[in-house]
Amino acid sequence: MKIGRQDLIWNYAASFMRVASALIILPVILKMLPAEDYGLWSIMLSLKAMTDLLDFGFFPTFSRTVTYVYSGAKTLKAEGFTPVESDTEISYPLLKGLIASMKRFYGAVGFALFVLLFTAGIWYIEKILTGYTGDILSAKIAWYAYGALLAYQFYTYYYDALLVGRGMVRRSRQIMVLSQSVHIVIASVFLLLGFGIISMVAGQVVSIIVNRILAYKSFYDAKTATSIKAAVAQRWQDILRKLWNTAYKSGLSSISWVLTNRMLAAFAALYIPLSLVGNYGLSKQVAEITYTLSVVWFVTFYPKITQHRIQNNIAQVRRMYYKALMIATLVFAVCLAGVLIAGGPALSFIGSKTNFIEIQLLIVMLTASLFDGYTYISTSVLLSGNEVPHYRAQMVTAVITVSLLFMFLEFTTWGVAALVFVPFGCNLLYNHWRWSAKVMKMLSKSFS
Repeated sequence: MKIGRQDLIWNYAASFMRVASALIILPVILKMLPAEDYGLWSIMLSLKAMTDLLDFGFFPTFSRTVTYVYSGAKTLKAEGFTPVESDTEISYPLLKGLIASMKRFYGAVGFALFVLLFTAGIWYIEKILTGYTGDILSAKIAWYAYGALLAYQFYTYYYDALLVGRGMVRRSRQIMVLSQSVHIVIASVFLLLGFGIISMVAGQVVSIIVNRILAYKSFYDAKTATSIKAAVAQRWQDILRKLWNTAYKSGLSSISWVLTNRMLAAFAALYIPLSLVGNYGLSKQVAEITYTLSVVWFVTFYPKITQHRIQNNIAQVRRMYYKALMIATLVFAVCLAGVLIAGGPALSFIGSKTNFIEIQLLIVMLTASLFDGYTYISTSVLLSGNEVPHYRAQMVTAVITVSLLFMFLEFTTWGVAALVFVPFGCNLLYNHWRWSAKVMKMLSKSFS
């Protein structure tokens, strides 16, 4: 598996394009959309987090398992792994069975997501549009179209797992750059033509379709397609049963992460006016950019780290882990300085109708994104060994966080401040230090 500088460059480009709505198209959004519509769009983006909930940890499990197969694994274990030698042949029967298990899982859950969005989603949109002063019909059309898109996107989610797990990071990111460019062009043109929030959904629809077509064609090259077709697949039921042991733990961990990071705007909309939700959503997007960029290097080389784990090359894992932490810190410092120096003036220059939250809260939010990055890197290293020791602690933290958040929103006037301090404070108590310490201890013992 060869992953190098070109893969890293393309991953940075893709990460930039993934948040390009906040860097390229954002000025157009802020200028053309009223604060209420931007608040609704922030809620719709947080709805995307629901796919992470329903994935239930299978995406990282599938992707990691694809890496195992391409590293030479012949069989899978419910927990842990059997070390393999370098340059071992690929087991296409195992790969074919693995792909079959992906299709069954994402097909079933994608249908469930569609049903959920068109039942409970109807009640929710009616609830949050109470008192809405914009075009209600356009808002509802955008909402339902986005819901259908999310179901389709989830059904084809495993394409990304196949590419990244195989080590085709560069091709995966090239596809992402192209599809996001399509999104930016279409959404910008529609916004300037006055189509409002529907513009954002239209751009997303075309972007996802382009992404999926290119991803499918890239993975199934002539040799792969022929080899998979000729192979007798291992039973997908047995594979899915083994993967479940790790996936459900990863899923519970992912749910905890989503509830305490990605769905806060949806919670806030029940207590805070949409205009303030828009301010929070804008600030959260900046924090998400900081988080995303801080872990790009690690995400790029994660398949290689996983390969080093299964081939028992712990010295390389140790070196790459500490390098990832240092790069994350450097990226955070650059992003923080950029936001503090240029953020406010940039919004004034473009005539934005939406602003950042208070500067003190914004600094805390960005700092929380750095600690999120540290924790993500550390827990991912633990996951590379097909073990999930952190899921229980993250579940407990999520329950405490959500409970405290509702209490603060209901019984205090903290408002947006509660959305910033409560999740960060709860994670600082345990998760933000425990798993980094565990990885450092593990790598120190193994290296010595």
